[in-house]
Amino acid sequence: MRIILKFVISFFIILFLLVTYLSLFGIETQRFNSQIIKKIKSVNNDLDIKLKTIKIIFDPFQFDINVKTIAPELISKNENIEIENIKAKVSLKALINKKFSIENLELSTKSLDVKSLITFARSINQKPELYILEKIVKKGFLIADIKLEFDAEGKIKNNYNIKGFLKDGKLSFYDGISVDKLDLIFSSKYNE
Repeated sequence: MRIILKFVISFFIILFLLVTYLSLFGIETQRFNSQIIKKIKSVNNDLDIKLKTIKIIFDPFQFDINVKTIAPELISKNENIEIENIKAKVSLKALINKKFSIENLELSTKSLDVKSLITFARSINQKPELYILEKIVKKGFLIADIKLEFDAEGKIKNNYNIKGFLKDGKLSFYDGISVDKLDLIFSSKYNE
């Protein structure tokens, strides 16, 4: 009887220490990189991502894991977008039930050349608005923070939030009108 009691107590102490370590320090891994790349390719076959290590921290109170990667790169047809970091909150309950498990996603960019960003967007989506925008924008640098939340089916909820600023922008319109040294701070929410 004493041996069983010692075993049970030892098991719960080890479990407590493991949960505490995963909650405070987490683990870094590259194990999920191939799965993430495959999932992005399933969304758009022309889109690729370069990932370094992913840090995973367990939240025992919400039964979620917080995932973060630093300095990933999005690639589409020879166009690269450098990202500062990507953070995601993943529901373990949904993951166990094999449902869509990402609750929210936060993305922060590095300083991006606006012209390259528009070219990158056009390589993914051939909308005529992007073609016109590519011809009007001559230069500028952009930094953005994007926050998205997802529903149970994996669709983006209507409460997204995009903030950032544009520095040293230059626009040149077809009738000879141009705007130089355009600096602005922007914020975009759904229906605003």
